[in-house]
Amino acid sequence: QGPKGAPGAQGGTGARGPPGPRGSSGVQYVRWGKTSCPGSALLVYKGRIRFCDHPGGAAEYVCLPEKPQYINYTPGHQNSGYMYGAEYEVRQRSPFTRGKALNDHDVPCAVCYVPSRSTQLMIPAVARCPAGWSREYYGYLMTEYYGHKHSSQFVCVDHDAEYVPGTSVNRDGALLHPVEGRCGSLPCAPYVDGYELTCVVCTK
Repeated sequence: QGPKGAPGAQGGTGARGPPGPRGSSGVQYVRWGKTSCPGSALLVYKGRIRFCDHPGGAAEYVCLPEKPQYINYTPGHQNSGYMYGAEYEVRQRSPFTRGKALNDHDVPCAVCYVPSRSTQLMIPAVARCPAGWSREYYGYLMTEYYGHKHSSQFVCVDHDAEYVPGTSVNRDGALLHPVEGRCGSLPCAPYVDGYELTCVVCTK
């Protein structure tokens, strides 16, 4: 047997193999104004909308569970962050199915999970999702009153919003008002001055 020859040149890159199976992901969103989840979405928990209504503190609404779990706590108030309830403020006009019956009631919420999708999107000012997206629910934009000193986020409250039974006492914590378009830097048309803005939550 003769001596071993020199190694040959490296071959080219082979063809790309087929894609592997898609991993499980899932997406979660909050359904504001409801205690259940639509369609194939799974209910993670339900609760009530809570908010900080002072010049300081957080600006976003949260969905607090119905039964809190305390671990380390100090009785009384220590001048720290505060959490308040949220009420519908729709005494003047209400675009919702239940109309003004929602006014001054506490606002429920549901945290939903869709295991078959990986992205969620809230789109303001429309009630339908783009092509290729699935609509979870639609409704109306709500936020704090524009004249209050504390900023807050916009949330999409279900068009068939419910209220928490037995909470009609007006405690004026955080107040959720429908959001209207105002002409100026907002182009009118196509927007209409004073119309309540819709919204939709989509997944894909």
